[in-house]
Amino acid sequence: MKQAVKSDIGAFRLYGNLYFVGSRKVSVHLIETECGLVMIDTGYPDMYEQILDSIRELGFEPQDICAIFHSHGHIDHYGCTRELKALSGAKTYISRIDNEIVNGTYDLSWAKELGMERIIPFDCDVLVEDGDCFTFGKTTIRCKLTPGHTDGVLSFFVNIEEGTERVIAAMHGGIGRNSMAKEFLDAYGLSAACRDKFRAGLHELAKEHVDLVMGNHPGQNGTEEKRERVLKGETAVDPNEWKRFLIGAEKSLDELLEMEENQA
Repeated sequence: MKQAVKSDIGAFRLYGNLYFVGSRKVSVHLIETECGLVMIDTGYPDMYEQILDSIRELGFEPQDICAIFHSHGHIDHYGCTRELKALSGAKTYISRIDNEIVNGTYDLSWAKELGMERIIPFDCDVLVEDGDCFTFGKTTIRCKLTPGHTDGVLSFFVNIEEGTERVIAAMHGGIGRNSMAKEFLDAYGLSAACRDKFRAGLHELAKEHVDLVMGNHPGQNGTEEKRERVLKGETAVDPNEWKRFLIGAEKSLDELLEMEENQA
């Protein structure tokens, strides 16, 4: 009998029909809907068995995944997609822009920087445009293009239900400044305009009402702290966290720019 591969962050119900099945390395979320399970990101290639075990630990079956959304085209967010699609037949979604990363047109997946072998390129089934909405039973996922970390980063807004309560959960699809650093931009011949686009996106997202923040990586939204609160019977909902999160992301960008200016 195959031994379970446990995550270093135990799978848990974040709120209502929203679950976490990722690890400390990268977030993977699962949404239970009337149409099947919807997944946001699929982690690194070596997380496949761990993700399967986390899904089953929550009482679900991976074969019931009907849709896989990708926040952006870096390998830590699409590493298990091909295997999960082969297992479940799920339809895959990514921005039209970042599909050219996962299909190998542009080698910007971050794989080389992480010392990983390139996985087999593929095309996603649905190429998402800014503002597209997708409905699965009572759950709607609204996608907003927020470039910077990559040109095709998608941020997600999802209505989540718990009993009679409804909240808006949201994820910024990529706030990492590593791919906005001068060294990376110069190495790949990319424009520094991505930084201005990123800042503008943060300001645009600040207009949105959000009750619950999902992290693209667990450290971004205190996933482990949220898990502890939930296990104690407390709520992970915090209507003020979204604004704090966005302010922190802009501060991180400013620190990068200041550091590069001092090094010049």
